Amino acid sequence: YITACTKQWYQRRVRGIRDVIVKLLERERCMYDNITIIANNFKWENDKFAGAEEPYITACTKLEVAKQNKYFSEVVRDNVLLLGDMVSDLAMGACAQYKEMVSVGFCRDPEKDGDRYKESFSVMMAGGNPGFEVPAKILKDIVSST
Repeated sequence: YITACTKQWYQRRVRGIRDVIVKLLERERCMYDNITIIANNFKWENDKFAGAEEPYITACTKLEVAKQNKYFSEVVRDNVLLLGDMVSDLAMGACAQYKEMVSVGFCRDPEKDGDRYKESFSVMMAGGNPGFEVPAKILKDIVSST
């Protein structure tokens, strides 16, 4: 399955989850110049997956990567939409300068972690494949109100 997936991604010139997010935002007509996405992309060599581009973002490194991004440290914005699948993702919001933040938490196990996600995130998306419709709607609402 993984080989088939990476082959499809390569054929479609998808370099990683960052490209997937961009394509979803474009499909929803929500990809604007002032949007910055910090996510992993892949390296391809001889039509084969060859690792991740630098900086490689993990649960342990994402806060440091966000701190180094000038968009977080230098730009003051009115609104931030933070998407995460771990409560620790909320720490990245502390790197940004903003007036309002809406956070969406993708909770894989709502029976086990639901209460913690509900307390931490503005919106909790539950289950294995909750889709991107709610975050896209939130983004459209934010954009249309500014």
